[in-house]
Amino acid sequence: MASDIHIGIVAYHPDLASLADLIAFGTQDGHRVWLFINSPLGRSDLSALKDATVLNRGQNHGLGTAYNCIAEAASYDRAKTLLLLDQDSIPPPGMAKQLRQTFAMLRSFDERPAVVGAHAISTNLEQHKPPRIFHNKAVSRHASAWPAEFVISSGSLIDLAAYREIGPFREDFFIDAIDLEWCFRAQSVGYTCWIDDAVEMPHQLGQGVIRLPILDMRLARQEPSRLYTYARNQMAMLRLQHVPWRWKRRIIPYLMLQSVVYIAASAGKRRNVLRAFKAGISDGLHLRLGPGQRESFDLDSRRNSDIV
Repeated sequence: MASDIHIGIVAYHPDLASLADLIAFGTQDGHRVWLFINSPLGRSDLSALKDATVLNRGQNHGLGTAYNCIAEAASYDRAKTLLLLDQDSIPPPGMAKQLRQTFAMLRSFDERPAVVGAHAISTNLEQHKPPRIFHNKAVSRHASAWPAEFVISSGSLIDLAAYREIGPFREDFFIDAIDLEWCFRAQSVGYTCWIDDAVEMPHQLGQGVIRLPILDMRLARQEPSRLYTYARNQMAMLRLQHVPWRWKRRIIPYLMLQSVVYIAASAGKRRNVLRAFKAGISDGLHLRLGPGQRESFDLDSRRNSDIV
């Protein structure tokens, strides 16, 4: 009998061996695997990924579109839950079923979980920054499950019935803060979001780490194009009613501090980093979203691109 837990993998110029390992993670546990590739692949590459159902290859549609296409396909195939993964994650065997058990435990306490995520840990503590999760102090902990303000998409198990009620992921955000906005929207309609500390998943974030010991601060090193979409989407969320004021009050000074740190730490790219933050803040406040002008911050040009 096929599992009603499906796996959705989103990739961009992936290492094929690592991608094959992710597919095997799902199929070995009896889950159907959906693959959305935001970059071109040749016929021979696809043949090596035959155990997954490929929904897209070639044009980069961004993460929001990828997540929604996978969720719709899984729902049509009668899946009840969907585990999202990306190429930078290394899920342990049985992770999807463990998170599903956490769902059942939370419901036994009359909680309304929309998503339960694995506890993301760094693949290399010296080179990469593990994602930080802000716990939600307004909701009680249950066993190893912590209520969180948001759950990063990779390693998150989504209840598809809740997804249909909450609504799709923001496709116009393209990349960055898509999971954050969706979690805030879920909580605004009475759902909760959770992290299970007992389920650890190595995950690589960014291209290294920028350390600021004086403030006990670590930032993931990113290209200017990603800093643009990060700043833009955070500013866009200031105009959304379902985003809590506690987040809005916190993100504005934090974003300003981040911009100073990134500019100072980006030797040879400081002009592009400054332009990326300025344009991102302006475009976000004016809701100029979508794929946008991201490439112009990585390369001194104004061409549109599929860079993620």
